[in-house]
Amino acid sequence: MWTSLIFVVSTLVGGLCDIVTIEKTQEVDYQYAHHVRMDNDGKFILYWSYNEDKIFMKMRAETNGWVGIGISPNGGMNGADMAIGWVTSDGEAKLLDTHGEGNEPVADKISDLHLQGGTQEDGWTSIKFWRKLNTCDTEEDREINGDTLRMIWAYGKYDVAKSGIKHGDYHSKNRGVKSLVVLSNGGIVTQAPDPDATYKTFELLNHKFNKTHAKTYYNCKMFEMPKLSKKHHIVKVEHVITPGSEPYLHHIILFSCSRKLVTKSLLEDHHCFSYSTFHDYGACVAILVAWAVGGSDMILPEHAGFPIGDEDSPNFVLLETHYDNPHGETFTDSSGFRITYTDKLREYDADIIRVGHRVSELQIIPPQQNVFTSYGVCPHECMDWGMEERSVDEINIFGSILHSHTIGKSMELKHIRNGVELPPISRDDHYDFNYQELRQNIPEIKFKLGDSFKMICHYDSSKRTNFTQGGLATTMEMCLAFVLYYPKIEVSKCESRPAKPNVFEHFGADVEYGRGIFDIKKHTVTKDGNSWSMDAYLNQIQWTKEDTQEISQKDGEGELDFFCYGRNSSKFIPKMRAEKITVPYVKEEKCGSGRASSQIITRSAYISSLLLPLLISLF
Repeated sequence: MWTSLIFVVSTLVGGLCDIVTIEKTQEVDYQYAHHVRMDNDGKFILYWSYNEDKIFMKMRAETNGWVGIGISPNGGMNGADMAIGWVTSDGEAKLLDTHGEGNEPVADKISDLHLQGGTQEDGWTSIKFWRKLNTCDTEEDREINGDTLRMIWAYGKYDVAKSGIKHGDYHSKNRGVKSLVVLSNGGIVTQAPDPDATYKTFELLNHKFNKTHAKTYYNCKMFEMPKLSKKHHIVKVEHVITPGSEPYLHHIILFSCSRKLVTKSLLEDHHCFSYSTFHDYGACVAILVAWAVGGSDMILPEHAGFPIGDEDSPNFVLLETHYDNPHGETFTDSSGFRITYTDKLREYDADIIRVGHRVSELQIIPPQQNVFTSYGVCPHECMDWGMEERSVDEINIFGSILHSHTIGKSMELKHIRNGVELPPISRDDHYDFNYQELRQNIPEIKFKLGDSFKMICHYDSSKRTNFTQGGLATTMEMCLAFVLYYPKIEVSKCESRPAKPNVFEHFGADVEYGRGIFDIKKHTVTKDGNSWSMDAYLNQIQWTKEDTQEISQKDGEGELDFFCYGRNSSKFIPKMRAEKITVPYVKEEKCGSGRASSQIITRSAYISSLLLPLLISLF
């Protein structure tokens, strides 16, 4: 991991070290829009704000020694881009710009960190600095972008300027790694409440649920919404997690239900997909709010809110909780949502659309592949229908949540207009199953009549010996995005799947489908007079790289079935090809052949020494 960072002063090698110094009296205050606890005990807090080309950070830890933060390619020290700072006994803040080589920090040849100040008060050390999002230094720095970043952190016990940080300055709890979406959202969003608005809250929670025998289980519970005499707006959604339930919770989704309910079985626990015993499950399809593992609370923009209390709002909602318990451990859960709402209406009604590959056992991912790609398309025919039903010619997208399971590697939600690929709605080249954060679109993205979505999911199945199917369990896969937008239109889900399973056509086999949701064993495959259950047939295939590439290509370019779910009606479009991208999007290259240099280290500044331990005596 990155335990070597605690020895930074005594082991820093590989070049001259640039130490930036600023007097305590020159400290700069800054309004940080985000903050997050990096550890469970709240002893290391990271604050940040950003603009188009810079990020402003403050690292604060419960120590009188040094503090450090870094961006790692994989959670370890090797290849990480790190900032290490401390405050001397004279009140001077100091900052090192380093990178990891093996398990050692090495001084950057050029410092791209700009120290803004530092304090040491009441046993806490704070260091403020800024840097460019992209320094154009591909050798020693890492770009800060919209991906999920693996942020490594650590702090030491002693003052660097006095002790030089000895090897004894180490405790296992004083360092760690945390996934974080820095630019799109991440952490806790700082937003002052409207002083003229009155806020109320209500909770929708499970109650002492303890179904432990199933490895994966979807619990559904129906609630009646608050009875309101007029329209209100939901402005904030907090996830309430029962202490101890964290390892078992995968996601929580709140669906709004139509008025065509049969039993209205309120406050009862049901298995979500038991249509025979839970008759109202199929009447609750529109997503109201969603949370997935690792995500933070949802705070809506100041000009939009989820409507409740009007004729178009649900009287009943369904709380779907996905529990992942592969070892059958015992737990009791009362998690759910706390919802804040107000009668001071905002300008727009907001909503969520689910787009991507229809969740189906016929999404097949071959084993032992470094990359296999699945696609999900939401065509303009579906979106046009949803907009025209509400007399809307464009919507504004202000956020999204990307969602796949444990072999998800990278994901992208494309935006297509008349064959031209526009900048992506959302993209993550370093997807982390355990950190599924709401990503804000700032500025918001205009999605017009005639536009379409294309969801692309790359999977890494290199460690699996058997195929992976699409489905509900975390060992199965999904390829979805939850898109937050305004104004509200008719569509709640817009998904696709191949019109026929291309994997079986590729190998010259036929399929006879049995009955059963996500149960691939009930389907039969026949070839050359022989027959197998579908899972047995897929597991005996000798997959080649050429096979997987051709199957993936057919899934993306072949005929698709499209499913457009509305709040009051639905639309099915069979056997249609997705719109072709004739002009691909190319990201603008900002660096060119040069780099944005700053604070170049000069040999004369440190002529008397090359190694950091000797430099310490100068300070």
